[in-house]
Amino acid sequence: MAAYGNGLALAVPFEFFRDQIARTKMHRITFEVPEHLVAAFSETAKDFFEKARSGATNAQRAAEIRASDRDAGLDSLAYLLRVAEGPSDDAGVIARFLVGLYNGYDFPFALTTLRQLDDELFEHCLAVLRLDNSASAEVHDYFPNGAVRWQTMIKNWNLAEKPAQESLPPEGHVHHCSYENLTDAPGYRDATLFFKVAEEGEAPQSFGLALSAEDSKKIARDLVGLHRRAWQRGKPVDVAASESRPDWL
Repeated sequence: MAAYGNGLALAVPFEFFRDQIARTKMHRITFEVPEHLVAAFSETAKDFFEKARSGATNAQRAAEIRASDRDAGLDSLAYLLRVAEGPSDDAGVIARFLVGLYNGYDFPFALTTLRQLDDELFEHCLAVLRLDNSASAEVHDYFPNGAVRWQTMIKNWNLAEKPAQESLPPEGHVHHCSYENLTDAPGYRDATLFFKVAEEGEAPQSFGLALSAEDSKKIARDLVGLHRRAWQRGKPVDVAASESRPDWL
């Protein structure tokens, strides 16, 4: 029975409380309800207890979603740590992402860097961001010797030796790099081109160049012109044995 003012009471199925008492701390709550609203209040309370018993209240669903997000975030965090500590080509990006969550002031991480990742890794990163936004623990505290593992990542990727704001390379310096991909927005001509650079004795590093619409037009014109001129003279000097003139020329 749930008691109300003026001696009115609401009969609540005992089995609800019987099922809950063994595992849940109970509280007695008393409301004073105007007599003409008792029937409506009783109906509302009955509906609440029926939904609560089946886990269908809005608050319960919200709590379940939060718990599900937390579980997904923990799974994603464990997966990303394995990637960062492994031989994957994406290990460097993931390591910098995790270290940025560990200490974003000393190791800032640009979220646009996540565009370099495939869809699966990108979604894992988003799950970890949601976890970190609402969690009561630091990312490294979820793992035994977590602080040691994060410090190892910092050391392995030389992150501690880099200033928070890296300076540009010397003017005129040429990097030998490989093109990875680009990101753009539908209908726009500006784009960000991503490249991977491997200097001698250093781990490969990815970087992006954000181009305006005007600059992307110039680059497209220059590169298409370069290829067209090379094929106009016959076959390019560096043509592969199985390569033929591309259709886009």
